[in-house]
Formats: sequence, C-alpha cells, structure tokens
Amino acid sequence: MSSDQRSISDHLKRTIEPELRSGETLIWVGQPDYTQFSREVVRACLFQLAVVVIFVPVTLYVISRISQPGTAVICAILLVCSIIVYFLIAAPWRYPQRIQQTIYAITDQRALVHQGIGWSLLWLEALPNLYNTLWTFDARQIRARRRIQRYEGRTDLVFSGESHAHMTGKGQIRDWVQVGFLGLKNVVEVDGLLEDHFATADTERL
Repeated sequence: MSSDQRSISDHLKRTIEPELRSGETLIWVGQPDYTQFSREVVRACLFQLAVVVIFVPVTLYVISRISQPGTAVICAILLVCSIIVYFLIAAPWRYPQRIQQTIYAITDQRALVHQGIGWSLLWLEALPNLYNTLWTFDARQIRARRRIQRYEGRTDLVFSGESHAHMTGKGQIRDWVQVGFLGLKNVVEVDGLLEDHFATADTERL
C-alpha cells in the first residue's frame, strides 16, 4: 500500500470509528470509486441540458407574449439567474467530491454505510443522498444482499433501500432508492469478506 493509500485509509478509519459500538472490531473500511458512477453523471448532465433546451426557449416565448417590453427583459434576466443558480446547486462536476464523502465499513458485527448515496432509476436523482446518514446492516441483511450488475464492469452489493418522494406539477412520484456498497472497484474482494464473516454468523449473538 502506498503512503497516499495508507493516509486515505487512516482518514476513513478515524471518521468511522466514532460510529462503532463498544467492543466492536473494524475489519475493513473503504469507499466507492467515483469513476464507477460515470453513467449517472452523464445522465444528470443530459437531463439538465434537456431542461435548459426545452424550458428556456418556451419560457422566454411566453414572457415575450404576455409582458410589456420592459417587464419581459426583467423576467428574462430573472430566468437566466434562476438557471445559473440551478446549475450551481445541481452541478455534476461536484459529484466526485460528493461520492468521496461516502464510507463503507465491515466490522465483526455488521456492515455500515456512512454518508451514503443510493441508486435510483429516476433521472430526477442521479446520485440521491440518503435520508439516513448512517445505515447499519446485521448478519441477516448481509446474507440476503443482492449482487446487481449495473453494467459491464460494475456490480453493486445492495442490502436494503429507502423510499423517496418527489413533487412534480402532476403530483408526487415515489422512488425506491437502493442502499448498500455501491460503486466499489474491489467488489469481489469485499463480497468475499462479507461471505467469510457472516455466512454462518449467529444473528442473536450480534
């Protein structure tokens, strides 16, 4: 392990250790590889581009038809400012930084997802933040994990999920966001660790 990798590993351990129970032993700690989320980032960029291409011309046309010339200019300026703010909030170039806040851990008692992101099929959420900032999974949930191949070169280990709701102009859209060890580069190794430590673990003892 290089000095940079050792430094990152030490930082992850220091971050997750306050979340451990008394007597709990940390077996492994890691985080997702942001390159594994390239398709989600592209999807987010395309969605935001589509919003601009469709929404802006239509809105400007409506403003020009119903407003006085002076008012139309002010409305157009406000619209442009709103689009800029939208891009600053949803900026896809910040996704790698967001992904690197996530920490995955395996202990002798459970698996943890700290400051995690989920998987959603909706274009509304390319990398949805989880409502629960610390997910914990016992031996039973770990044994029931699903190995989902998103596409060639990426397999996620999914333990559970949480319900998200999105308000639209036509009502509420419900989404089931998958939670687990997502976007790991060494997913085979980590899956093997989970199997070794929890395949026959006593759930009552844990």
